[in-house]
Parts: sequence; C-alpha cells; structure tokens
Amino acid sequence: MDTTGSDPVPEFCDFHCPHADFPPAETAGICRTMSGVWCLMLAELVNKNTPCEWRRRSAPQRQASKPGRKSS
Repeated sequence: MDTTGSDPVPEFCDFHCPHADFPPAETAGICRTMSGVWCLMLAELVNKNTPCEWRRRSAPQRQASKPGRKSS
C-alpha cells in the first residue's frame, strides 16, 4: 500500500480506502455487507479484500497521464 500521499488509494479494497463506504441498504443484504464495499469512485459494489477494481480499470488512463510516458 502506498502511504506517501501520492496515491491514497490502497492496493486492496477494504474500508481503509478513502473512497470506500458501506453499501446502500437497498443494494446489499446483511451478509453482503461483510464481503462487499461500496466504491465511491466507481459508484458500485466491489469485492472486499481483492485488488482495487478502480486501479485495475483506470490503469491505462493513469499510465498515460504520467509525465514522460507515451500513450498508446
């Protein structure tokens, strides 16, 4: 996990992420709240303790936005 402040999103999804919240009651039952996290960045329910889904989906855009990198 990067705690330097340059990328505050943890590598794995859990409630330590600043973009994590409890799922809305209408989208999750009591059992689902133990295995799911509401991602504010994606506005959807994601699996807890798995690699960050937002990082995975945004990796091409994040790589292209870094200085000195060519976008493909």
